[in-house]
Amino acid sequence: MFTSSSFLPLAVFPHRHSAGFSLMEVMITLSIATILMSVAIPSFQTFTRTNRIAAITNQLSSSFQYARSEAVTRGKTVTVCKSNDVSDSTPTCVSGANWQDGWVVFVDDNGDGDLDTGETPLRVSEAINNTVLITTSTTNFANFVRFRPDGQSLGASIATGTLLICTAPEQRRIVFNAIGRLRIETGTCT
Repeated sequence: MFTSSSFLPLAVFPHRHSAGFSLMEVMITLSIATILMSVAIPSFQTFTRTNRIAAITNQLSSSFQYARSEAVTRGKTVTVCKSNDVSDSTPTCVSGANWQDGWVVFVDDNGDGDLDTGETPLRVSEAINNTVLITTSTTNFANFVRFRPDGQSLGASIATGTLLICTAPEQRRIVFNAIGRLRIETGTCT
């Protein structure tokens, strides 16, 4: 059975320390974490804003490049117009809308910059983040950008123009040259 040697008195075991943290250790750790977060959060916000504006710029510019490519391929005018009813089964061009409300790429048979009955929508882009503002530097591309079968861009009257994409303080500009090619520039919102 049990002998007296199988039970040792408590005094024989060495003193054990508790496995927790002292209040001072917790306070120092929280202070360091607070300092690191105060440095990291603004950097993360800048990173997020830069990625958001880059994604929107890429989405809009790829729609323009797609429209230009389709105009050359099809030998017809292809238009990108702003629209605030892109979720409808038959979206329309809406001059009172904003570019950030969405846009439609379509074959513009009559070249009027408006999506008429019988014209083929090719691509529809939904509304984008409401913290982004897309405007134009002139009224030329205020409502639409057309691409002729030779790839040249046309707004309301001339071939050149700029769309401004702004998420303060960052800005991207989609600039169209006289032959319809576009380039993207960076800047700051004013």
